[in-house]
Amino acid sequence: MVERISTATRYARLVADMQTNMYNYNKLTLQLSSGKKYTNITDNPIASVNILNTNRQLGQIETFEQNVGMASAELSALDDLMDLATGYLSKAWDKAVQANTQTYGDSSLKALKVEIDEITKTMVDLANTEYNDNYIFSGANTKVVPYEIDNDGNIIYNGTKYDNPDYIRQTEVADGVFETINTTGDKVFGYYSNKDVTRDANGYEVVKGADGKYYYKNKTPCPVGTALTTTLTDYDGKVVTQNATDRKYYYADGTEYTGKVDNLQKTIKDNDGNLVTQNADGTYSWVKGKQVDPAMALTTQKEEEAAGVLGALKKLSNSIQKVLDGHANSNDTMAQEGYTEMNSTLDMFANAMNTITTEQTKFGGVANRMEMSESTLETNSENLTSYLSDIQSVDYAEAITNWLNAQYAYQASLQVSSASMNLSLLNYLQ
Repeated sequence: MVERISTATRYARLVADMQTNMYNYNKLTLQLSSGKKYTNITDNPIASVNILNTNRQLGQIETFEQNVGMASAELSALDDLMDLATGYLSKAWDKAVQANTQTYGDSSLKALKVEIDEITKTMVDLANTEYNDNYIFSGANTKVVPYEIDNDGNIIYNGTKYDNPDYIRQTEVADGVFETINTTGDKVFGYYSNKDVTRDANGYEVVKGADGKYYYKNKTPCPVGTALTTTLTDYDGKVVTQNATDRKYYYADGTEYTGKVDNLQKTIKDNDGNLVTQNADGTYSWVKGKQVDPAMALTTQKEEEAAGVLGALKKLSNSIQKVLDGHANSNDTMAQEGYTEMNSTLDMFANAMNTITTEQTKFGGVANRMEMSESTLETNSENLTSYLSDIQSVDYAEAITNWLNAQYAYQASLQVSSASMNLSLLNYLQ
C-alpha cells in the first residue's frame, strides 16, 4: 500500500533536514573555535576516554616535574653548603697540623684558638642555613633550628638524628618512585657535649625529673621472667584481640576487625604498667621513663661526647686552651695532655672529611638521577602531548572545508524550506 505524503509530513521532513544541517554547521563551528575535534564525551566515547587518561598522565608529569625542579634546587644548595663546609674543614685541619708541631708560642696558639673558634661559629651558621623556608640539616624537623651553642660551649643538635629513620624526606619523581633529598646535621657536622651525666650502678644514664626522682633516659634491659602483657590497638586506639578459635580479630563489642593485621599497634607493658619494647635479639627493654630504684647508687661526672667536624673543632679549641693553661700554671703534665688531645683531633678531622665527601657523593648521585628523571619526564610529556594532539586537535584545513560545506548545506536547506513553505493554492490558479 502506498502511503499518502501529506503537506505536514513534507514540512516535518524539511524541518528535520534543516535542523540536521544546522547541528552539523554548529558542531563544526564549535570545533573551529575550540580547536578540538570532540567537545562532548558522546561525540566519541573511546576517544574521549583516551583524552581524559592522557590529560591525567600529563597532569601527573607536570607535578613530577615540579617535584624534580624543587628537589634539584635544594640538592644544589645542599651541595654548595657541603662544598663550603669542606673548605672550612680543610682550613681547620691545617691549623690543627700547625698546632701539633709544638713549636708555636703562646701568642701564636692564642691566635690559632681564635681562628678555630671563628671557624666553629661559621660551621654552625652553615649548618643552620635555611632554604625555601626550611632548615636543610634539621632532618624531618625542618622548622627547628638545627644547632645551638649553649652557655657552656656545648654544640647541641636539635634536629632529627641520623639513627632515626624518620629523618628522611622524600619526593616523588615518577609514579611510585621516590628519592631521598636530605641528610641530617649530626651526620654531616657532628656535635659536641661536655656536661654532667648521672648513671646508675650498672652504667645506665638517668635524669632527674621535676618531682626530684630519677628516671632512665634510654632503654634498659628488662629482666628475663618479668611478666609482660601485650595489647593490640587499631589506629583509633581501640583494643583488638584475636579469637583463639577462628584466629580472627575482634573489638570488645564483638565487631570483627577487618583491617590489615600489620596495621595493628602492639603495646607491651610489665605488671607495673611500664612500657617495654622487644629488641632484635628477642630480649626486652624498658622504654625510657622508668623510675630508678631509690636504693640504687648513682654517680655524676663530666662526660665528653664529640663527633664530626664540630666535635673536632671544639676539642681542638679546648686542647689549645689546656696547653695555654698548662704553660700559665707551669704545669707541663697539663700542657702535654693538651697536645695529646690536640693530636687526636687529626683523625677526627680526617674522618669528618670522609663523612662529608661520602654524603656529597651520595647526593651527587641523587642529583644525577634527578637530571635523568627530568629528561625522561620531558620526553614522556612531549610524546603524550603529540598523542593528545592527534586524538583531539582538529585539522584546520579539513575542518574549514567541512565547515564551508556544512554552511552551504544549511543555507540550501533554509532556501528550500522557505520556498516550499511559501507555496499555496493561489500558485496553481490561473
